[in-house]
Amino acid sequence: MTTAYTAPISPLRLALAWVLALTALRIAGLAMTGLELHGDEAQYWSWAQRLDLGYFTKPPLIAWVIAATTAACGDAEVCVRASSPLLHAATAMGLYALGQALRDARTGMWAAVLWITLPSVAFSSLIVSTDVPLLACWTLAVLALRRTLDSRELGRASWGWAATAGIAVGLGLLAKYAMAYAAVSFALHLMFTREDRWILRDVRGLLILAIAAIILAPNLFWNAQHDFATVGHLGDNANLKGRLFNPEHVAEFLGQQFGVFGPVPFLVLLWRTVAWARGRASAAERYLLAFALPPLAVVVAQAFLSRANANWAVTAYPTAAVLVALWLTEPGRARAWRLWTVGPHLAASLGFLLLVAAWPTLAPPYVSKGFARLSGWQTMAQQIRPILDRNLTLPVLMSDRMTMAALLYYLRDRLTEASGRDDGDARMPVWNWDWNHRPENHYELLDAYGANSGDPVLLITDWPDPLPILEKFEHAESIAALSVTSFGRSKRLSIWRLSGYRGH
Repeated sequence: MTTAYTAPISPLRLALAWVLALTALRIAGLAMTGLELHGDEAQYWSWAQRLDLGYFTKPPLIAWVIAATTAACGDAEVCVRASSPLLHAATAMGLYALGQALRDARTGMWAAVLWITLPSVAFSSLIVSTDVPLLACWTLAVLALRRTLDSRELGRASWGWAATAGIAVGLGLLAKYAMAYAAVSFALHLMFTREDRWILRDVRGLLILAIAAIILAPNLFWNAQHDFATVGHLGDNANLKGRLFNPEHVAEFLGQQFGVFGPVPFLVLLWRTVAWARGRASAAERYLLAFALPPLAVVVAQAFLSRANANWAVTAYPTAAVLVALWLTEPGRARAWRLWTVGPHLAASLGFLLLVAAWPTLAPPYVSKGFARLSGWQTMAQQIRPILDRNLTLPVLMSDRMTMAALLYYLRDRLTEASGRDDGDARMPVWNWDWNHRPENHYELLDAYGANSGDPVLLITDWPDPLPILEKFEHAESIAALSVTSFGRSKRLSIWRLSGYRGH
């Protein structure tokens, strides 16, 4: 009697199975959820209605990506957010390729599985943000740079990988300027790896720089036309004011990183960093740590001097995921380590997905408090709609970026940004109140209210006391005071009819 032989499933197929399954579940969860767009998500959607080479707070790639997904399936929330799970899937498979290049396909498979199951990836797969395309570009750049370095002999593949690296770096800079960490990381790698320094004297190195510069150039041109608004916003984010020694902020930030990357992976990252400092890291580990450590070090310094958000060092973790995969697949490593590294992440990711898909039917009190920002705007828009219908000939003035973004989205059949409105557009133009004549967001930059913006005007404001605006007009009539409370969080707006603009 013979026993049929069953060939083992290849690491590539296993990686694809994990990635495709979780991606499909996340897209389904997005389609089912009752969570509304956050103000930042709605702002990115509004940018996508007017494609440009740059925007006040971010480079343009996020708007281009949203324009692509909404062109494919419409303006519903799931379509606005659809790029996130898809790009995370691409990042996971890029890490598979990087792990394979540095060791073998099994390492690549565990890198992909680790990435796609991270709870932070599960969360960011369900919102649209600039970090997601940045991470995809970062991963592709690190992979392409490694492949370029490994193919020193001139050939078609070598040139192709160099061009890919340039494209990835250029697009990454259009996603978020944090892509510039890659230059610091690559310089760190070359500082400690003599055999790869040939790229500094090779035309392929110049090709990478040239392509990246060509892709970034239009955005720099846009910035030059707008007083370098996006670049200046980076300085505002740094916020180096007040007390410059904040060790408690460093402790808080590092504690958050255990949640972002997971307890076991972050401990492995710290351990292999110590091994690298003591000269005991392998060549593959040194390459990966060169791209992981600079973002972490810079943001830790930022936290010490001022403050730092948990996601500001996210570019550290793609290569860190491969680093952990190298450790998990070392000969003799107990299988239990893989179980305890990935298992809790998978359970947390699936639990979070179930919560999002069932929202608001399933709404635990503590979680509801955090999700309250993602609800209420649709109800508020329904209250505002009849008021707009009675004042269709008036322009609209708003005082807050988040309110303006949310209402532009949830009243998109009634409202549109004033500066992008076509002559034949029946929707009401929306202006933003620039209270200090110094643009602090994209709406204040392009849609600031002035003498030629229309009078009378319908003011929609979240200011508890809008007197600083009302006193700039001769007549002010209160129309409505609206309030929506969702899971303990209230949104309050007042609506006024103003006329006789006196000027700022």
